[in-house]
Amino acid sequence: MWFLLLVGLFIIPIFIIYALFQSFNYLQNVWEAGGFVKHYRLTKYRKLKEKVEEKQREAEKAEYERIKVAYQKGEISRTDLPRVEDGVTCFEFSPEMGLYVDYYNDPREIVYVESEYNERLNRFFIEHKDLRLYRMYKFVYLPHLCKELEDEELLHYLLPNAKANEKVEIALASTYPMQYLVYADDFAKIKQGMFFFRGGRDNHGAEYIEGDYHPLHEGSDEEIIAQLDAIVKEVHSKHSNGGLYSKAEKPTIEEGSTDEYADELFNWIVTDDEVAGLIEEVREKIARLKGHGIAEHLLLKLLREKPELSRLVVTKDMRIILPDYNDMEIKMEPLVKAVYLLFLRHPEGIVFKHLPDYRQELTEIYSKLRPLGLSDKAIQSIEDVTNPLLNSINEKCARIRGAFVGQFDNYMAKSYYVDGLRGEAKKISLPRNLVVWE
Repeated sequence: MWFLLLVGLFIIPIFIIYALFQSFNYLQNVWEAGGFVKHYRLTKYRKLKEKVEEKQREAEKAEYERIKVAYQKGEISRTDLPRVEDGVTCFEFSPEMGLYVDYYNDPREIVYVESEYNERLNRFFIEHKDLRLYRMYKFVYLPHLCKELEDEELLHYLLPNAKANEKVEIALASTYPMQYLVYADDFAKIKQGMFFFRGGRDNHGAEYIEGDYHPLHEGSDEEIIAQLDAIVKEVHSKHSNGGLYSKAEKPTIEEGSTDEYADELFNWIVTDDEVAGLIEEVREKIARLKGHGIAEHLLLKLLREKPELSRLVVTKDMRIILPDYNDMEIKMEPLVKAVYLLFLRHPEGIVFKHLPDYRQELTEIYSKLRPLGLSDKAIQSIEDVTNPLLNSINEKCARIRGAFVGQFDNYMAKSYYVDGLRGEAKKISLPRNLVVWE
């Protein structure tokens, strides 16, 4: 009885304060509207406006779906699709352009494009081929990319199946992307300028590469640099992402609190010092080879030899060899390799919260890599890596990813390492007809 009385004495004042607060807000709105009648009319107008806007959104969605279906059935051609981008500051390019936009790396590359040759601007980029401004963005002058691919190490990083002494026998003009504009009338809108390309966009079911356009005008070196500096600052403020691994705020989930822990943290930066060092090593190699860039893929489309997936051979002595990549060996420490081979055995993938079900199988694989036997520490490591309450599995997957991306571009490497979406089975997507167990 006394308990109910105390609760009542506590709740009633709160209710009264809340009621007074709501009444005050209502009277304030009435005052701002100019009286009760005007407030009533304004409220009625707003509700009517919301209904009209909701119907408009539903109609737009229905029209979008109608056009999408018509396009998929072949009733509408690609160029007849309504624009998604404005065709002034942003343009749609056909995926046939060959630009692979890879967000595994932070794409800090802005490409110079022109529809008609400009002597002053071309001379500027020739004289400033290593220019880096805000946040180390790279300015790509397409004719220079051919020179970059003469670097054998870069060529084999981008094209691991390239034969020895592969030669680049192409020339790429700054007008190259223009031929891939989806809408022909866009050509006349672009004179000279910088493009920041992004991929994976959708226009009524048609994929396209999105190109943000920033006009560039003639001037002195200082004036051109000032324009470029303003462009990269605008691009970075609008489109910068997390880079090699996401740097957004991690989930607040505590270690050991749920069997979804490891899955929640998949692809987030790991805390293990050695793994963090490996990630930084891979990042530095990519930076050295590619300058954080992505536009080299424009050139790969034009090479005689195309990137192709290699067979993956697991030898009798448990080495991992890619014979079609010039017998490249992928090296990993024993437990990391055991985890990799476990996933390689299961093309259907493994759900992290079911990891304990694979503990015995992983132990058997690890035993083959440690023929002298497993110590208590090794057994504990196996238990940790198959415990979905811990982050150990993510650390091992980060090492696996680094082992491949450290050898060749993620465009190809993503088929070889363990990947997957949160809540889904993590798997190695490499077709199993390319996997050979000796």
